[in-house]
Amino acid sequence: MKFGLPIGLILGFSLTVLAASGTFKLSINGTISSTPAIVQNGKTYIPLEALQKAGVKAIISKSEIKLELPGFNGGANQRASLEGCLGETLFNGVWRVKVIKFEPIKKDNGNPGWGLLVEVKNGSKATIMPIDAGVDGTGQGIQLAFADASTLNVDAQEVQKLTFASLPAGGSVTQQLKFYYPFGTLEETIKPPTKFLLEIDPKGIGDSTKAKGVAFNVPNPSLRVRLDCQK
Repeated sequence: MKFGLPIGLILGFSLTVLAASGTFKLSINGTISSTPAIVQNGKTYIPLEALQKAGVKAIISKSEIKLELPGFNGGANQRASLEGCLGETLFNGVWRVKVIKFEPIKKDNGNPGWGLLVEVKNGSKATIMPIDAGVDGTGQGIQLAFADASTLNVDAQEVQKLTFASLPAGGSVTQQLKFYYPFGTLEETIKPPTKFLLEIDPKGIGDSTKAKGVAFNVPNPSLRVRLDCQK
């Protein structure tokens, strides 16, 4: 499948002019691509297959191409992640994660927040905990994101019921994750979250866990769940 994308959309690629014919030799991180870039009507296009070899994830539908750039850091809503909707199971080769529902909650002191009911299943063939495969034990990188780009961090105590859960192969845990606003937040200022972000370190599988055959099957195993759509 041959698609081209304007060079202005892509970072980290170098081009060397070959000739006046409108073709360019394409170098990706110092390696020459077998497919050249093409100039048409003053715009330079890079083949999609070359971008995919460079680690760009492309999701192709009938009328749209979605790209996820490796290492792109455009804010909490733009992490390179597997993305899905409420009620949809996302799988990164190790963890099958589904957000079942979310609802407003309150702390004992009346402080408002949101509770997300999340199911995590072990998709590997070994007994492991989430902390054994990329998930931070205290919930760092587990957040709710809002339309205005603000975020809430998960409650560091409650989340440990999930992150330290020992799960056999095929085993699962269902836990309500809690996200609280700063003390004194007025309820009339509260808006529903738009995304759930679960950051997973692609290098977070230790040697002893790797020896059990545990491995991610995608370069970016982090998960992003849109809370404004449902499957």
